[in-house]
Amino acid sequence: MPRKPTKGQWESLIRHLAEESGNVFFTHHALTRMRERQITRLQVLEVLQRGVIRREPEPDLKTDHTLCRMERSITGQNIGVVLALEDASSSVGIVVTALLIGE
Repeated sequence: MPRKPTKGQWESLIRHLAEESGNVFFTHHALTRMRERQITRLQVLEVLQRGVIRREPEPDLKTDHTLCRMERSITGQNIGVVLALEDASSSVGIVVTALLIGE
């Protein structure tokens, strides 16, 4: 049985993916929540490129993907972005939602 990737390994994968915006896709739900919370695509990409994972990644039972929440403070706002990844060698990520932490 393969070892589960560490938070640091997930962070490295996500940062690498987010270097190219074409590797990051947005669900309709994510875009709706971003609009409601006034979070831009550029902010989401910055969170994915420079943020950290504070919570343990968890499986999405519906899709069998791993959900990772990256967090970063940008212009005084703590932003969280939940990204779905098929596995630890994924070449794309799917933004499931974006949120303002602490509000």
